[in-house]
Amino acid sequence: MLYLKLLGRTGLYLIATLVVVAMTVITKFISILLGDELIYQIPHIGDALISLEIMELLNILVFAILGMGFGVATILLPRYFASRVSILTLMVLVPLIFSTTSIFRYYKWVQNFAITENISYNQATLITNTFLRKTSYNTEGPVGFYLYTARYPLLPSREKDMIELEELESKSKARFARVSGLDGEIVSYLYTGRGWGIRLFYFFVSAFSTMVNYKAGRNQVNRS
Repeated sequence: MLYLKLLGRTGLYLIATLVVVAMTVITKFISILLGDELIYQIPHIGDALISLEIMELLNILVFAILGMGFGVATILLPRYFASRVSILTLMVLVPLIFSTTSIFRYYKWVQNFAITENISYNQATLITNTFLRKTSYNTEGPVGFYLYTARYPLLPSREKDMIELEELESKSKARFARVSGLDGEIVSYLYTGRGWGIRLFYFFVSAFSTMVNYKAGRNQVNRS
């Protein structure tokens, strides 16, 4: 009887956490779409905003949902291993969900490239992967895209943009300098360390939001 009760509560925990993960991923995708289709398209300041990956600030909300949900769901498991199971699971989920931004934007970029160039999706994949191999340490796909966007915030939408990459990057830096009022040399230094520094910051924010809200969720169910 005790075994069946434990099995039932574990099943409920799995269902509850799967729902939480689904809600988290959906919220994450909405924030990505909102950024790509609206915020980053704002004239004059869109380039600066995408350089800062400003929509990643919504990770505070995204990972608050994840942390709070797991914190509340942990009550379903026996106390002697509940926290360890949830925390270990979150340690795996946080980087995976955090990386969905690049994965989702990669496939969206390839699709938009195919539409812009009026070619098939498979042809667009071949062209974009060839471009990524040349610019991202001989890597392609989502990994190559992740490495490329860490260095260059703007994505070439046409094959000719890939050829004119240096000019495209110079224009991006010039627009950023004009909007921010910073010296061009300072902007170059910022671009060099921009991607990895910003991503490290946003990852820290995501992990911090997850753990704070996980503890809040645990405390809420313990009080009730």
